[in-house]
Amino acid sequence: MKSGPRTGTYFGIGLALVLCSISAAGQQPTKKAEAATGSVTGSVSCADTNSPARFAVVTLQRVPEEVSETGKQERDGPAMNPTATTDMDGRFFLDKVTPGRYFVVGGLAGYLNPLSRFTERQLQQMSDETGRELARTVPIVSVAPNQGASVSLRLEHASELSGTVLYDDGSPAVSLDVRLLHKDKDGRLSELRVGLVNGLGVSGSTSFTDDRGRYRMIGAPAGEYTVIATLPTQRVSLGGLFGGGISVSVVGQEGSGLSIYLGDTFRKKDAKTIKVGDGEQVGGLDITIPGNGLHAVRGVVTAKRDDHALSQAHIELLYADDREVVRSVDVHDEGGEFEFSYVPVGQYILRLSGAADTERVERHEFNSNFTENRTLRMYGETELPLLVQGDMSGVDLAAPDLPAAKAAQ
Repeated sequence: MKSGPRTGTYFGIGLALVLCSISAAGQQPTKKAEAATGSVTGSVSCADTNSPARFAVVTLQRVPEEVSETGKQERDGPAMNPTATTDMDGRFFLDKVTPGRYFVVGGLAGYLNPLSRFTERQLQQMSDETGRELARTVPIVSVAPNQGASVSLRLEHASELSGTVLYDDGSPAVSLDVRLLHKDKDGRLSELRVGLVNGLGVSGSTSFTDDRGRYRMIGAPAGEYTVIATLPTQRVSLGGLFGGGISVSVVGQEGSGLSIYLGDTFRKKDAKTIKVGDGEQVGGLDITIPGNGLHAVRGVVTAKRDDHALSQAHIELLYADDREVVRSVDVHDEGGEFEFSYVPVGQYILRLSGAADTERVERHEFNSNFTENRTLRMYGETELPLLVQGDMSGVDLAAPDLPAAKAAQ
């Protein structure tokens, strides 16, 4: 019969397919079982109103393990912190959380973030003292595999500092940069830590004055502070106002602007400070800027050897009595020209460093053309005493040759 061989052939092919399938299935790598995780639910409320904290940001930060022998913190868990936003009832839910112990941090604009009490270094290189302080102010939740944990947070209203910046003729100082400086236990003034996500950091430690010269800062923890307002050093030019696209060009000197501290002083050491408590509202922190008595200092950086202009330099303006740095400016111009605007009457020192002859080099890489400065010759540092009683121009800041040893390097 002719059907016998055909049936045997089909049977052989079917058997081969089954065996291949079994073999292929046996060769597939076994899928690694995912590690068991837990979840965290909770609620956030506002302590001053007892109402839900709606759309607050809640994040989990792994509690650091014990300090290793190298002094670095050994941290476990995910690279990104689990984060959620509360709903209209102030509730939140976080799933797939790696088991462990976590600080629970809540943030909402206008309310105090407990992490703002610590510096970046304190949180990165956590000491036992910092850890204990964190545990007193920030709730800790323990997450177990395949289990849920719950936590409740209450947010305390943050402090508010406000004032007005005016010129001495009574007109408002508009669009000035205003910052809050914190006085530490050693008496030093420094800026607050603000590098957190919006809603989790100090939301108002920097500000700009409005059309009436007013500013408002929210979120600083209890402490002692001063306020500093800075005049702009850049100029903006506009093109294409009528027809076509508008173009904006920012020009002017590179460097820091004149700063006026609370107490209407240019000196940091003479700045007036104010103590602020948690949730306290402090107003009337006003600053008056003198319109007269501020002068421009213009000059050129040259090589002492032959008086030619240098195309690169860094210049600092220092107070003569204590050598505190007042301002700084960078030179990146073939003419070597520099300018300090709004310099009060007084005795100063001009300090020059990083002076060099450079040339612009055109380069082409990755289908792009760009220019860079190539250093041809470096020069030594120098200082020049300066008495400012009015506008000054033609100041010659002459850079000496480098000592032979440094030049060889």
